[in-house]
Amino acid sequence: MKKESFILGISLLLCVGSLTGCGFLDEKEAATNSQETKENATKKNVEAKEESNKAIKKKEPQDNAKEESDKETNKVIEKEKEKDSSKQENKQKEDSTKAAEKTEASSGQVDWGSTWSRNIDTDPAGIDISNLKGDTFKFKLNANHFDNPEDVSTGIASTGDVEGTAKFEGNIATQITDEVGAGCMITMTNYTSYIEVKIQPSCTSSGGGVGVYYDGKYQKGDIVSQEENTDDNTTSEDAQQEKQDQEKSEESSKEEVPSGKSQNLLTHEEAEQRVKEFLSLSMDNMHYVYDGDTPEGNYSIRVYQYQEATADSTEHEAFYGFYTVNPQTGEVANAYADLKGSN
Repeated sequence: MKKESFILGISLLLCVGSLTGCGFLDEKEAATNSQETKENATKKNVEAKEESNKAIKKKEPQDNAKEESDKETNKVIEKEKEKDSSKQENKQKEDSTKAAEKTEASSGQVDWGSTWSRNIDTDPAGIDISNLKGDTFKFKLNANHFDNPEDVSTGIASTGDVEGTAKFEGNIATQITDEVGAGCMITMTNYTSYIEVKIQPSCTSSGGGVGVYYDGKYQKGDIVSQEENTDDNTTSEDAQQEKQDQEKSEESSKEEVPSGKSQNLLTHEEAEQRVKEFLSLSMDNMHYVYDGDTPEGNYSIRVYQYQEATADSTEHEAFYGFYTVNPQTGEVANAYADLKGSN
């Protein structure tokens, strides 16, 4: 019985020890497994960080290369902008220079000359242009009207004057001042070989004597004399001989000037002043105008009074008379008195 109890005790001890040992082993194995799991997780985290660092390091050169490429691109764009801006500025300067040259050439191409004439049998006229400054010049326009061609040689005519300042643009000049007070303004279109004169639409009167008008084409140069214009039978040799005879006559007349007299010819303005002093008129608005040379070579001065418009009449020129002035001696004479004496 004791023997059986001992064996049973030993068996119980073995069984308890076995159970205890088994539990310990399980705990140890569980702890080992947990440690391995943590180590594996840590290892994976480390590997993931390394991979991330590698990717970052691999990406950095790419980013740097892209940044450098962007910088180069920006530099190229800036240079192109500078070139475009420089081209634009140069183009603007060229356009401005061309415009200035075009404007200067445009005004420089138009030759306004100094003397223009309308050679019409009974209605001759002339324009004298002076003081060309910038885009303006001064001018004097004198027009005549004869009832018939025979009056041309006698000097009896209706006359009119336009005098003032004109402003031109291109080949068109427009009168902007009226120094005579004729009441009409004109425009002049320059066609190089001739000037075409037109009265401005605002004109309300002719501004001259009966039959006087200003419209028409004025050729460059002085008016050709009536005899030269109508004598178609005169040969070139006759014309040359006539010219030589005229030159001799002029030289002879110069030699006949009394000693002590001035050899300098009077100007047209001085001749006008001589007539003014000769008449000593006290009337207002009197005008003294050079009207060409007589066949004898004297200056013809036309005298008239400008009369303003009234209730009974329009503004007009009241003709007073013609006077001649010897350009060498300054002697003044009444042209009509000379005509009566010759008759």
